Amino acid sequence: MDFIVGFFGGLSSLGVSVVMPIVLTIIGVLFGAGFGKSLKAGLTVGIGFIGLNLVINQLMGTDLAGAVTAMVTRFGLGLSVLDVGWPAASAIAMGSIVGTIIIPLGLVVNIVMLLTNTTQTADVDIWNYWHFAFTGALVAIVTNNVMLGICAAIINEVIVLIIGDVTAPLVEKSLGLPGVSIPHGFSGAYVPIAFAVDWILDKIPGIKDINIDIRGLQKQFGVFGDPVLLGSIIGLIIGILAGYGFLPQKGADGTTTPGFLAIAVSMGAVMVLIPRMAALLMEGLLP
Repeated sequence: MDFIVGFFGGLSSLGVSVVMPIVLTIIGVLFGAGFGKSLKAGLTVGIGFIGLNLVINQLMGTDLAGAVTAMVTRFGLGLSVLDVGWPAASAIAMGSIVGTIIIPLGLVVNIVMLLTNTTQTADVDIWNYWHFAFTGALVAIVTNNVMLGICAAIINEVIVLIIGDVTAPLVEKSLGLPGVSIPHGFSGAYVPIAFAVDWILDKIPGIKDINIDIRGLQKQFGVFGDPVLLGSIIGLIIGILAGYGFLPQKGADGTTTPGFLAIAVSMGAVMVLIPRMAALLMEGLLP
């Protein structure tokens, strides 16, 4: 048991950009896609994750986060809660007792559900099993009972897999990706809320006939409906509210704050690059 826990613990410590190419290559070979094709698909997904991390950490984590912090300080908003983001949250979850066994446990639960035909989703994104571990760790801490935490993690996974099955047709219709579902712990949590809101809106006369999508917005607002311009405008507003000047400024502590135009361009870049990196992930998954 110690060997299994140590093996999967070491595997998860490699990071998502390394783990996912390995997993997808193995799965591709098992399903007869060929080693070369499977390896290329796995590496493409890994590159997509690296691109996403670069965008999130560099543009959002450095430029935009600094501007938002400066804006909060300038207006004395007194926000006392820090959003540490998923990297810190995942490290906490995988470092818990539940986290040490969540990967083999999650795989077993998924395989059992596939064999019993209780799900059609094969959750190969083992890195994001940390969602289940996070739930399990919270329950284990609150109840002071590790077994209850493990049960909570299993229940969380079962619910997420079922949500993946239910939403798969919508994912295919929206993204044009047949045979792909999104068994993601945090995304799946909003599915019941979305269904409830959608049901309510469909019962309201007038509102139920409104059909708004990205293409419709872009057509209505013209060039200002484009994500690049929308992101740049939002970034410009944040930069100005943060008190940034037109040119970069060097502080007394030696750090340099960018100008508000740099924040505008960074936000525009985020709006463009995140969908592009997500498309790269899908490109690797489809084969």
